[in-house]
Amino acid sequence: MMENIGCMNFRLPSLFLIITLLSVEAFSLPSPEDPGCRLNFSTFSYRPIGGCTTVKERLKDWNGFPKTSCCQNALVVFSHALAVQAYNDPLGNIFVGKDQWSNCSGPFRLQPHVSVQTCGFDDFHYGSGKCSTLQLSNVRYNIVLQCSRFGSSSFDEACGGCTSAISKELDRMLHDMEVDRSDHTEKAVCLVSLIVSVIARKTNNNSGIDDFNRCLPALAVPESANYIKLNSNVTEALLSVALMMIALTVVVTLITCVQKNQKQEKKPLLNKDVTARCCGLYRFSKAEIENAINCGNEKILLGRGRAGCVYKGMLPSGQVVAIKQIYRINTLDTFTGEIELLSRVRHPNMVCLLGYCIENWEQYLVYEYCSNGNLVQHLLRKVTVLTWDLRVKILRDCAFALKYLHNHVDGSIVHGDIKAKLSTSDMN
Repeated sequence: MMENIGCMNFRLPSLFLIITLLSVEAFSLPSPEDPGCRLNFSTFSYRPIGGCTTVKERLKDWNGFPKTSCCQNALVVFSHALAVQAYNDPLGNIFVGKDQWSNCSGPFRLQPHVSVQTCGFDDFHYGSGKCSTLQLSNVRYNIVLQCSRFGSSSFDEACGGCTSAISKELDRMLHDMEVDRSDHTEKAVCLVSLIVSVIARKTNNNSGIDDFNRCLPALAVPESANYIKLNSNVTEALLSVALMMIALTVVVTLITCVQKNQKQEKKPLLNKDVTARCCGLYRFSKAEIENAINCGNEKILLGRGRAGCVYKGMLPSGQVVAIKQIYRINTLDTFTGEIELLSRVRHPNMVCLLGYCIENWEQYLVYEYCSNGNLVQHLLRKVTVLTWDLRVKILRDCAFALKYLHNHVDGSIVHGDIKAKLSTSDMN
């Protein structure tokens, strides 16, 4: 245990030291404005822009041009400095050597978060690839002509012609030099060589150079707004999840169908079971229930509870009844048990169950109707005065009914939901 702690104490400072050294190395690189950088930034100096406090871009993130305006601005500045170097170079080399480029890779003094490293320009030096060894003479002069029409026509027209010429020349260059188009670094180096070539050949004639600088961001190809670009790993993960969801849906559907078929097969047996267990009650048909509820072409709702709704109904004999329609969320076993229990309950102070209906998974209970309503209606109705003697009688009758339930011969029955709204009255 002590050895592990010792190792941990050794590794943490070492890791901190490595991170510190890397940070110091990143900020110790010479700034482009330092004397160690041989590139000339005087003809087109760096001007900071807003929103560049956190810059971290890679060449593979390009979509034809740097994505952020911070790195777009830096690329234009470096392109002008490379153009001056190429114009004055006896061989016309577009890029400088690696060591010379490293001496210019530090952050700009006025904007320390923008540099060659933070923008991913590390490979823009001689010898990094096929296009890095190009000279000004290797680039066709046609793109210079196409990018020299600013001022003679509208900016949009001139910029469109210029970017189109650069894109076509880039495609030709990649083909002739057999550059792998999936190599983001090589493509970026080739593009920069074309931009530097145009600027270098306009050294003695700077007309329209500012328009050319403002036109360069148009090289970025806009991504389609109709889709989200995902890498292969994310795509494979999403596809796997989708297939799993489809498989799970199929399994759940099959289970549901099997359970539904089993319920349909058990339905006749369950109906027979209800009839056998409740032989003392009349079994109504669905048609009889509907005729009773719709008697007089009007449904009369007496109340609504947790188990279902209660309607006023009339049987063909003229007897008024209360019909309770059970919610479908209640299982058939629960309904059967309730019928069996109520069929055995007979007491003068309790509402009597007259019959039931179970058909097409519809469940109804038919009770005797109490025309005087429930206790709440009498308590709230101002025209009715409940005397003290009458109140005592109601309490006594409720107590007798509860005593009957609690001491039932087949076992104690607990109501569990006694309230005034469920206490009906037979007062005259």
